[in-house]
Amino acid sequence: MSVFRPSARVSDPHGRAWEIYVFRILLPERSAGDSPLEYQIDLFSQVIGGIFWLVRGVCSLLVRILVDLPVAAVRAARSDEWTIEAVSWAPFRQRYTWKTTREHRGQVLAQVEGGLARGELPMPRNAQFVRGD
Repeated sequence: MSVFRPSARVSDPHGRAWEIYVFRILLPERSAGDSPLEYQIDLFSQVIGGIFWLVRGVCSLLVRILVDLPVAAVRAARSDEWTIEAVSWAPFRQRYTWKTTREHRGQVLAQVEGGLARGELPMPRNAQFVRGD
């Protein structure tokens, strides 16, 4: 199982394609935040805004790699919790997330896959529904 490719793919009765991911390391979500610079037409402001955007992006990437990833890896090593996430990208992004244990992850994956194929919101046994958006 890899976080970089889905563990399963399924289509619901309406033709919506779903990708189902199973992973253990879960990084905390961080908001991108809004730029403190307001939109202005002149070239100088655009260049300065672009530089700030680039620096902020590099800093946030470093925080993700040097802080968030090691903390999440330590948490994952100490727990038996797995995350199963179903994502659909079109016509708009929709995502459902469940938490389960290593013992039940295959069963929960099959129940999520079957529920999505039937066109319903899966509520698998042995899993806790975390969020849907």
